[in-house]
Amino acid sequence: MQEGRVNEGTEEYLRRLKSRGFRLTNQRRVIIETLLSNLGIHLNARELLELAQKDDPSIGIATIYRTIDLLNSLGMLNQVNLEEGFLRFEVPDEQMHFHIFCRSCGKTVHLPDEESRMSDVQGWAQDMGFELLPQTFEMAGLCKECREEGVLEPFEGASPAKCARRSRRKPRCRLMQ
Repeated sequence: MQEGRVNEGTEEYLRRLKSRGFRLTNQRRVIIETLLSNLGIHLNARELLELAQKDDPSIGIATIYRTIDLLNSLGMLNQVNLEEGFLRFEVPDEQMHFHIFCRSCGKTVHLPDEESRMSDVQGWAQDMGFELLPQTFEMAGLCKECREEGVLEPFEGASPAKCARRSRRKPRCRLMQ
């Protein structure tokens, strides 16, 4: 994101926090700027901490988690669960956002034509009497490359976390013989 847009976005986030009665601290500003500077990258808490500490070394992991929780509770940050054993985060830039990820290698893609999918989901929710909140949808699968390598679903009863997504290790999933 361009510096001007990051500054505008940061000021908008801080304005929204202030209007809801929250304090505007330098640490929150740095965390928000870091999130907005890394749009499209699904940072986890540790990655966010490392980036934010470049601007303010006094920021600790507890501050990161408190700010993440606050922004998430206000609909200003989405949590993304890619079954890695931790959450990733993204700034919502639309009402709904769709991901599909490979359970074996961790490859993640945003689904094309999100607007029509969003329209379908919103229509269904309205038919059921619901108004949807901004959110991210994660769908798990196996990518073409992993299927071609023979990776199958995890063993029956195995924890999905035991498949080596985004790891340099070989997956512990069953392979075709």
